[in-house]
Amino acid sequence: MNCIVTDYRILNAMERHGFIITCPGKGRHWTGRIIRNYFVEDAGPKLTTWSQSFKYRGNEFRLRYFDGCFKPFVTRVGITPPAFV
Repeated sequence: MNCIVTDYRILNAMERHGFIITCPGKGRHWTGRIIRNYFVEDAGPKLTTWSQSFKYRGNEFRLRYFDGCFKPFVTRVGITPPAFV
């Protein structure tokens, strides 16, 4: 199972290490609310393709497209997402 990374500290550190290129600024939700972007522009210079998985701090990550999205999200591989109540 893949879980989307939403912690900006982790995303910014991955960008500094050359794995991803983050999207600057904030986006707008379809309801009109202003939200922060959790998707990324593209794979960084250390990755050859967007589908290549990479290790960061002992965890495996991968860029993944979801239905209806034009840009990929960073997902952590092998983790179960939290249960929604």
